[in-house]
This record gives sequence, structure tokens and C-alpha cells, in this order.
Amino acid sequence: MDEAKNPHGEFAYGSGHLDPVKAVNPGLVYEVSKQDYIKMLCSIGFNSSKLRIISGDNSTSCVAAETFTPKDLNYPAMTINVTKNKVFTVSFPRRVTNVGLSNTTYKAHIFANSQLSITVRPRTLQFKRLNEKHSFVVVVTGKIVHQNTTESASLVWSDGIHNVRSPIVIHTYSFPRSIAKR
Repeated sequence: MDEAKNPHGEFAYGSGHLDPVKAVNPGLVYEVSKQDYIKMLCSIGFNSSKLRIISGDNSTSCVAAETFTPKDLNYPAMTINVTKNKVFTVSFPRRVTNVGLSNTTYKAHIFANSQLSITVRPRTLQFKRLNEKHSFVVVVTGKIVHQNTTESASLVWSDGIHNVRSPIVIHTYSFPRSIAKR
């Protein structure tokens, strides 16, 4: 993750290597429903007919009243494209489910090699039972001065046994309209 060794940071590294032994007992999971994916696809311009092809469900449709952006998908990775030379503040709301131990506390740790200011609210998640859910918000503030640049970091929730890593990527890449509209 050292930018001196690999300037592409999270895009080159991804979420990490899978450890099959640890994957059986992840501690926390980010749950996403089919409806969440439908809202996300609608937010990036899919219409009802394209959704039906993907979902295989003829009742699937976009609801215009719902406000949802791809960054709001309850997914471990948090990423957004920002405008260069402009100060930004972005919030990533997330919700995790405890599948590890009952009566456990997870603390947030931020690992960053960047100029980003990252806060997590709350910084501690206390679970009393299995399958209990807690929400948190990651707030990222900063300014990226160059086009086609990536700033990356990660959030790790740890209870001393489990380490649940979520990559955070802020970038200024621009894509040709022909690619963005596909």
C-alpha cells in the first residue's frame, strides 16, 4: 500500500488476499440486498427494461422518488470521484452485522498514507449478541490538486480477534462520456 512502491494504491491492491480459514469466521459482514443493488443501478442511469434483464424479474423497476448514489451501497469498499482542486467532504453511511462473537466491542482504526482527513462516527461498536446490527458513518475531507490521482486509505474494525478491513478510495479520474454512458 506504500505509494512510493505502487502509485495505484487500492486500485492495484484491492481489498486484500482471501484467507480461507479466516473467511469462515469474518466477525462482521456488510449485508446488501437485491433492492439495494436495484437502487444503485437506477441511480447511475439504468432504466426499468435494463434492470429486468439483469434481475430476471419482470416486476423490477426504478422508483424516481428514491435518492440513492453508488457511494451509499452498503459495501465494504468506499469510493468516490471528486473534482480536482476543490475541497470536498463526503459521508459514507454503512451498517455491519456481528457474525463473530456475542458481547464484543470493535474499535475503528484508520490507516492512511494521504492528505485526507478521515473520521468514523461512532469509533466504537459494542455488540451484545450475534446478528446484531450497528450503523456508522465514515466522513472524508480533503482536496486533491491533480487530475487522474488517487488517494487511498483503509478503515479496520478490530475486536482483538477479527480485523475487518474496508478500503477507502478518493480519485479524480475522468472517463470519456462514451464509457460513462454504457
